[in-house]
Amino acid sequence: MVTIVGEFFIDEIFTGFNTFPKPGEESFARKFVREAGGGAAITACGLARLGVQVRVLGAVGKTDGQWIVDRLSSCGVDCSGLRFNPAEPTGITISASTREDRAFFSYYGANLQLEQLLEKTALTRALDSARHIHFACAPDPDVHTRLFAALDRRCRVSIDVQSHVSWLTRPESLNILRHCDVFFPNEREGGWIASAVEPHEILTRLRDKGLRGVGLKLGGKGAALLWRRRQFLTDPVPVETVDTTGAGDSFNAGFIFAWLRGYSARRCLRIANICGALSTRALGGIAAFPSLPELAEYEARLAKEGPGTKK
Repeated sequence: MVTIVGEFFIDEIFTGFNTFPKPGEESFARKFVREAGGGAAITACGLARLGVQVRVLGAVGKTDGQWIVDRLSSCGVDCSGLRFNPAEPTGITISASTREDRAFFSYYGANLQLEQLLEKTALTRALDSARHIHFACAPDPDVHTRLFAALDRRCRVSIDVQSHVSWLTRPESLNILRHCDVFFPNEREGGWIASAVEPHEILTRLRDKGLRGVGLKLGGKGAALLWRRRQFLTDPVPVETVDTTGAGDSFNAGFIFAWLRGYSARRCLRIANICGALSTRALGGIAAFPSLPELAEYEARLAKEGPGTKK
């Protein structure tokens, strides 16, 4: 069982812009879709599609949260750990995406209840039964470092805090990351916490700060990995990109899946990179995530034709 703790959003995705509008201007999207979003939802659905038993813990709105529950349940995700916040609607994100990049406008909504859920002893008991726990949020290091220390002794732990700049630039946050088996930042996020720019230097500095594993997502440049003091790099995966929403969360799902299967660090990185790339073939972070047969077929094709993974 994999347990995913984190933030849940309803994503309103607009894509197909020629350019992003400047303040005071208007630009029309060519496509629109409504999808379950947030790192917890996307990573959970990806893992479920690969056959992993997964449940989620978090908060959604009382009036609109059932839509999230129904969507995740349709993907095979156990939603029994979701709590309905009577005071706030489900978090919402307006995503504006081009082929190269995206911008988000978000309202946190029911996710405000997440900190309370992390403090409950009932949550700690629920986490005890998990083989792997993934956090798709930014826990307060002043409050939750002891929780992470306890989990570190019991199971595997991974985390993706998304683009929480204040968390990533706070030295105390390292106290949580040191209790995680793997941290999943993108290149910019990794640079913030490492005070570095180049991928090799980011991984080196994070290693020196005491991190054990870092899956560094490099977008169109591929991905890099720090694993047991060694570094690996994989090339980008060629794909016809439609929407990049959730690509990093899909990367996380691919890595966790491969790691649970006992694959080598190189192969974990390669599979993560494939899952992240293939997820961009459709709007939203869920619809285009590969099935297990599709992943196997794509991995075999890349192994024969490239790209490769190198130290």
